[in-house]
Amino acid sequence: MKKIIAYSFLLFSIAAAFSACRKEDNPKIPGLEKFDWLPLIVKDQTTNISIPGQSPASFVGKFTIDKYFEANINPQKVDVVVIKNGDKTTVKTLKADVTTFPATVDVTGTQLTSLFGPIVLGDNFTIGVDITTPSGKKFEAFPLVGNAYAAGIAAQPGASTTINYLSACTFDKISFNATYKVVEDEWADFNANDPIEVKPGPGANQISITAFPSPAYGTNRKAFLIDVNPTTYAVNIPEQVIGDYTGAPPNATIRGTGTVNPCGDNIRLSVTFKIGGTDYDDYVFEIKK
Repeated sequence: MKKIIAYSFLLFSIAAAFSACRKEDNPKIPGLEKFDWLPLIVKDQTTNISIPGQSPASFVGKFTIDKYFEANINPQKVDVVVIKNGDKTTVKTLKADVTTFPATVDVTGTQLTSLFGPIVLGDNFTIGVDITTPSGKKFEAFPLVGNAYAAGIAAQPGASTTINYLSACTFDKISFNATYKVVEDEWADFNANDPIEVKPGPGANQISITAFPSPAYGTNRKAFLIDVNPTTYAVNIPEQVIGDYTGAPPNATIRGTGTVNPCGDNIRLSVTFKIGGTDYDDYVFEIKK
């Protein structure tokens, strides 16, 4: 019975509270502003679409900012802003006070380094725009809470409210042009840190390596070529003559598989030698810059 009385009192109190509320007691609700301008940000495909991991300072990108809808009224302005690696607590301004559309904006590795510090492989920069409406209201590209502009905006067909520039390496044989050092040689021709000459090969995706036989164990040394898949970075080594091992039949050959780091920092191979008709299978050979 006490519970019934208590619940009845609670319901009565709630009802009384609602009945005591009057329209004129509420603060004035702000008026809503209709504004249908939405940014459409698109990369210029004739410029860098990612940041070269080997040389971030060489990055030069370009993009356009236009309207997604056929809006009647443009914003008062937009500020082009950027964040690094998804961190919305550190929003930097790339270009302020853009007022005409479509607008073309340049972005460089030097700018991004100045804003955020050194760029390393894997860093991802996201660019958007803060919108200031004609009445002065501001809508952020990267709010700490909630969605940019409104829920579901970015999911509309053909929408592009932000773009990303990722620091990544793409395979280029020119990156493989240095004296590397031995990391591992199971065949035991070389010791750790011994120098190995690596150069771009004649083919579009070929690398030339001068290694076996080492000068200590052979003569007539010839560079061997490795073929690199520029998408997967997998290596194929067609069988080819590499030279003569001292005291063994001439014309030793090498063949095998492996992988390369597309930045040009590392080459890891699994190689098979054939000397005098005998195969010596699957020896790891790894070198790095």
